[in-house]
Amino acid sequence: MATITSAGAGSGLDLESVISASVAAKKAQLQQPITTKKTNTQITLTGVGQLKSAISTFTTTLAKMSTDGAFNKRAINITQDKDDPILKITSNTDASNGQYNITVNKLATTSKIEGNFESSTKPLITEDGTLTFTAGDGNEFTVDVKKGDTLQQIRKRINNAGENFGLSANIINNSDGTAKLVMDSGVSGSGNDLKITGSTSELKMFEADTSSATPPAGSSMSRTQQSSDAEIDVDGSKLTSATNTFKDKVQGLDITVVRVSDKDADGNLLSNKVDITTDKGAIKNLVQEFVNSYNTLIDQTTSLGKRNSIVSGVSQNDGGALAGDSMPRAVRSIMSSVISSPSSDSKSISTIFQLGIDMDNNGKLSIDSTKFDKALDNNYEQVVSLFSGKEGVAGQLETKLKDYTKTGGLISLREDQLNTELRSISQRESDAASQLAKYEANLRARYASLDTLLAKMNSSASSLSSLTSSR
Repeated sequence: MATITSAGAGSGLDLESVISASVAAKKAQLQQPITTKKTNTQITLTGVGQLKSAISTFTTTLAKMSTDGAFNKRAINITQDKDDPILKITSNTDASNGQYNITVNKLATTSKIEGNFESSTKPLITEDGTLTFTAGDGNEFTVDVKKGDTLQQIRKRINNAGENFGLSANIINNSDGTAKLVMDSGVSGSGNDLKITGSTSELKMFEADTSSATPPAGSSMSRTQQSSDAEIDVDGSKLTSATNTFKDKVQGLDITVVRVSDKDADGNLLSNKVDITTDKGAIKNLVQEFVNSYNTLIDQTTSLGKRNSIVSGVSQNDGGALAGDSMPRAVRSIMSSVISSPSSDSKSISTIFQLGIDMDNNGKLSIDSTKFDKALDNNYEQVVSLFSGKEGVAGQLETKLKDYTKTGGLISLREDQLNTELRSISQRESDAASQLAKYEANLRARYASLDTLLAKMNSSASSLSSLTSSR
């Protein structure tokens, strides 16, 4: 008898459809709960990741606010021509309010030398050698000079030297064919004079020492400018700097001089008045940034934790990735608790709500500008104390929320748990697939036996009918 290759082939019944329907029903029974669990776990894992990102963004703002001096914002006003300034001043966290009269006596200068040569393109060197350049302590480099080098080639070797400390060499080609070599050390400040020494007698033509107005013997170079310090007068005190920036010479200020001060009719240098005051506008902007970031996190936790809405008894599947999860609620609870808790450091002002900051029914903050400005005017130090430092609102929020986002924190533990669940689900999927394959194999074996039996019965019936009809 021929082998049956498809269920029902022997009997003529559509057993293949019966098997397919049975396998599909069994598959739904085994895999539907697993698929649902996997989908929900993946959605939750995505939501936890989104929550972690949202908290991290907020704590970045908090970290900036909680650092020492974050609220030490200064407004700097300089009495000078805005289009042709004499000074530029910036403050750091050590700056204090004050008034200064500053006069710029002179700017810092670099060493400059120049020398005249017959041509920039004719070979100038007849033997190999080196030129060594120094400008103060720690600034030194050496250049190899080759036989047959021209002035242009020597210039390139100098400018392209890997250890060049900022010295520049340039050539001015005159109309009569001669050339002028001009060098600028690039290093300003008293004592940082440019010195050039050559290893051969021929290279003495390039030697220089700008600490002296007299060139070395045999040199073609002469000094056009000596390096010197910048000098300013601050309320009668003379201050010097090797560069045109006076960093922390006045505590908390970086003063950059742009040009020498103007002179009066008698030729005396005039001073410029500098006012350093509290920049309340910058502080207000910082607090507004806090409020905006706070509200953003409130919106994100609300969206992530939103439950599906029900219309006429039917779920609209519009909930958040963490619908019904306790974590978004816990984060909002921490935020609300910290900003509502009275500060032990402030006296007349103990919470941010006394500064003109309000909270609506959704937990979001807003600033009453008039009230906040008044609080800054009357209680500046307490406003700063309330927000800044590790014990301020920003510092406390940062500490508590980092319990969620730090390595090994609450969110990391939750992610580990969810990933473990997904690995377990994958194993259950594999087990279900094996179980389903065995189920289908058993079905096919049983229906194959039935199909064979029915085929035999059909054959016997056919033979009996033939015998009956032949009589």
